[in-house]
Amino acid sequence: MKIRHLILFFLIISGQTAFAQVSLEQARSMYFGMDKDECGALKLSESFGNKAPADVVLLAYYGASTAAAPNCIGNPAKKIAYFRRGKQMLEDAVAKKPGQLEIRFLRFATQTKAPSFLGYNANIQDDKKFILENIKQFGNQPANREIASKIAGFMVDSGQLTSNESARIKILAN
Repeated sequence: MKIRHLILFFLIISGQTAFAQVSLEQARSMYFGMDKDECGALKLSESFGNKAPADVVLLAYYGASTAAAPNCIGNPAKKIAYFRRGKQMLEDAVAKKPGQLEIRFLRFATQTKAPSFLGYNANIQDDKKFILENIKQFGNQPANREIASKIAGFMVDSGQLTSNESARIKILAN
C-alpha cells in the first residue's frame, strides 16, 4: 500500500515539474548566459517545452532563444525551421506589445546576430531608436534595473551604436 502511495506521489511531482513554466528571471538569466554556453539558446528554447507561454515577454524570450538555437542543430532544414519559428514568435510578441522595451530589445538582439542571408534585419534601426529613447525610464523601475544594465551592455557591445549613443547608454551599463 505504501509503495503505491509513493509511486503516485512521484508521478504527481514529476508531472508538475514537466508542466512548470519558465519564470521571467530564469529566462533572463539563461538568455544573458547564452554567450557562455554554446548551446544555451537551445537549452532555453527547450525549457519552454512545445507550448508557447501566455506572457508576452516570455514569448519573446522563447522566440529569441528558438531563433538562436540553430547553432546547435546539425540538420540544415531543422535549423531554418527553428529560426523561422523563433522569428515568428518574436514578431507576434512585438505585435502584441510594441511598446515593451524588453521585447523590442530581444528582436534587436536577434536581428543583429542573425546571418545577413536570412534577411531578418529590417527593424534594427527602429528598435535601436526605441530602446535608446526608453531605456532610462525602463531602468528607473526597481524591478528592471539589472536587466536594463544588461541590455545597455549588449547595446554598447553590439557595434550598432554611434559613439555618441554609446556614451549615453554606457552610464546604464555600469
